[in-house]
Amino acid sequence: MRRRILFLVNWYPNVMSPVSGTFIRDQARLLAERFAVNVLAVQSIGLRAAFRDRRHNSIEHDGKVVVYRVYAPTPPYIPHLHFLSSAYVAWRELHKYIRRHGCPDLIHAHVVLPCGWIAARASRAWDIPALLTEHTSPFTAHLYTSLQRWLVRETMKSIPVLAVSPALRQRILEFVPTAHVRVLGNVISTRFFTPKDAVLDEPRTKKRFLTIALLTDQKGMNHLLNAAALLRAKVDCPFELVIGGDGAERQRLEHLARQLGLTNICRFVGLLDRTQVRDWMRWCDVFVLPSIHETFGVVVGEAMACGKPVIATRCGGPEFVVGDGCGILVPIADAQALADAMEQFLLGQVQYDPVRIRESVCVRFGEDAFLRNIETIYNEIWSRK
Repeated sequence: MRRRILFLVNWYPNVMSPVSGTFIRDQARLLAERFAVNVLAVQSIGLRAAFRDRRHNSIEHDGKVVVYRVYAPTPPYIPHLHFLSSAYVAWRELHKYIRRHGCPDLIHAHVVLPCGWIAARASRAWDIPALLTEHTSPFTAHLYTSLQRWLVRETMKSIPVLAVSPALRQRILEFVPTAHVRVLGNVISTRFFTPKDAVLDEPRTKKRFLTIALLTDQKGMNHLLNAAALLRAKVDCPFELVIGGDGAERQRLEHLARQLGLTNICRFVGLLDRTQVRDWMRWCDVFVLPSIHETFGVVVGEAMACGKPVIATRCGGPEFVVGDGCGILVPIADAQALADAMEQFLLGQVQYDPVRIRESVCVRFGEDAFLRNIETIYNEIWSRK
């Protein structure tokens, strides 16, 4: 009989937010190959939207994964009230789940507040093994108030923690030196993200740079646009830049692109589904991620799985993902450094092997590697019970 794993999460894709927590869903789907995986997704919703939309809790089947989706009505973002509302609903629904289905063999929470804290509390109450994977970028988002800081300490001293990069592990240990933290990167779907058939590749007339991200301040897209303007002013060589994704900063970024005179070489293509992401990655020559901070950088790994070299900032996660011979790392918030790296590709001063790039991702973050590593961790936890 397969062991039962319960994911306890706040981030999980839904109709209103189809890209939220896709990396967590990828893990759940993959783990369902070895375990019986259920997901309890406790998702915050504003009071006005809760009253207007009257959303109801639901049970969904995502392949072999059963998703129990519940909504936590929350007031405008006041840290204490927002946390308490979400935590209350998570505890209540977890209690209901255990009454109906019995205790799972392990609760695997993602993100310390509130799910990690609830998992640690459940572990004590029902003697269930629990594990926390931390993704939050930046980690300091959990440390704004004294209540948050206390809860983070208590949680991370109580249950084992997986950090998705060495940089995140270091940030956690700086705050909770006694935490038991090891590194396990996110899974990259290398079965889906694959290189384009070279036979079908068309001749290139200009270099193609691509970035895909949620368009927020954290992603540093303004620096990439400034870099493109610097590059075009310096080098007489055709190139184009495609920006995929949507978010609060999109309108401002489109205005900046017009101000910089980039409308003829820069395209905003909006929110993309997974197949579109793969198509654009296969289309590009170089993937660029100019983030201010990232705990991992799944999109970088996906581009590499398609055999593409990358330019990324040294912002925490990319240093872990981008191995030697896979691309160029530059300082954060530095348009000139981005432009210099892009120039090297544009002028053919650097060459990378697509096979080596893809292999770098497959052996470290591919499905087989992730399953092997997470199963070892689960077995260690179960052996201590």
